[in-house]
Amino acid sequence: MAEIRLRSILRKELLPLAQRILQISHIPLAVYDAQDNLLLGDTFETEADRYAIAVGEETLGWVQGGEEAAPLASLLSDLALRAVEKKTLANEVLDRYREINLLYNIAAKLTHCREVSTVATVAVEEAQRLIYGTSAVLMLLNPDTQILDLQLIVGDPVAVEPKTSLGEGIAGYVAKTGISEIVNDVAADVRYGEVVPGIRSLLCAPMKALDRVIGVISIHHAELFTYTAADLKLLTAIALQSAPAIENALFYQRQMEAARQREAKLQEQLQELRIEVDEAKRASQVAEITESDFFVQLLQKAKDLRQRR
Repeated sequence: MAEIRLRSILRKELLPLAQRILQISHIPLAVYDAQDNLLLGDTFETEADRYAIAVGEETLGWVQGGEEAAPLASLLSDLALRAVEKKTLANEVLDRYREINLLYNIAAKLTHCREVSTVATVAVEEAQRLIYGTSAVLMLLNPDTQILDLQLIVGDPVAVEPKTSLGEGIAGYVAKTGISEIVNDVAADVRYGEVVPGIRSLLCAPMKALDRVIGVISIHHAELFTYTAADLKLLTAIALQSAPAIENALFYQRQMEAARQREAKLQEQLQELRIEVDEAKRASQVAEITESDFFVQLLQKAKDLRQRR
């Protein structure tokens, strides 16, 4: 729930009106905040009833006085509830704006990335910049072997296996299910296995392209740390934003490799053609020599000499 202080409600909504009512009616009332600081009215010299000013289960303050104090406490509670709703809505709008702005900035950085390593670096560094952690990891799923291959580690060195089977550990589980995970104590999670130095709490989100998981991004903390749903939502957004760029980079990489193979094959064919041309040229030159009148006369003279012997 958004934090609301009773003093701010009185100042914005009710203070002038309440002060005027108290002056005219001479009703003995006093309004206190949750720390018993007097906000309105006069301190009572004798004990008087206190009525809570509350939103849900949270008490923001009290109204002290006779029977007239109850309606004022109810009014202030209603005003506080409306203020909480307004502030919550404003915070949600601000969070959404920040998220959209964040994704736009990441997309702009990824637009010109054609190498898988470059995309991975941008994604992981952005994640670690925006979400507190001591290290971050990106792994890509090999579609043929169904193995997660370690691509990049940033931050503190951590003992991450270079290859992880689908369904193995937290990363393998996220890759298999496509569901993001918060694990604030890996020692208490049976999926994690043996706790390694440098990873005690973590977030892990799948990278999806066309509803197909192509990898995972993880943020780690070396000590016990409480990650929140907002942290996980942010990491998930970064992973989803980065996945198409990874997919495009992989496609570009495959196209470049295919082009290199075609070029190598063409060079091989050209070399074979040169050899064939050279052999044909040599055969033509030999035929030209052996079929000349001079060569025919020379052969006849050699034959005559052999017969005379």
